[in-house]
Amino acid sequence: MTANEVLSPDFGEVETKPNPDEGLRQGLFEAQAARIVELQAEIASRQDEVDELKARILDSHPAGTYQAGDLKVQVKPGARRINAGTFEKAYPATKYPGAYQLRPRPLSQLEKLLSADAVADYAMSGKPMVVVS
Repeated sequence: MTANEVLSPDFGEVETKPNPDEGLRQGLFEAQAARIVELQAEIASRQDEVDELKARILDSHPAGTYQAGDLKVQVKPGARRINAGTFEKAYPATKYPGAYQLRPRPLSQLEKLLSADAVADYAMSGKPMVVVS
């Protein structure tokens, strides 16, 4: 059929051929997703082993730097943070304003309070990601 010919009202004559590239693309997509799941399982398994080894080192060595063959192992104390809830009860902001800093609310709350358009110029986006479940 050429571009100048008119289709008959019976479109049954028109045969649509499946795009062979679409099948290949879908197969590749499925293989990529399956491989991601396999790798995530392997990473989780290895991460469990790493966590177990680190726990053993923490149990056997106090904070400090140690030589392990050609490797340097640092055992660091945990990061110190304030427990905001208990601190705020003991030192309320109204009595101790110098102990607090003013910060903008989370983006989702600002969008509800002001509007998405109003905060659009101030919003930042993180790196896009793929999640396979």
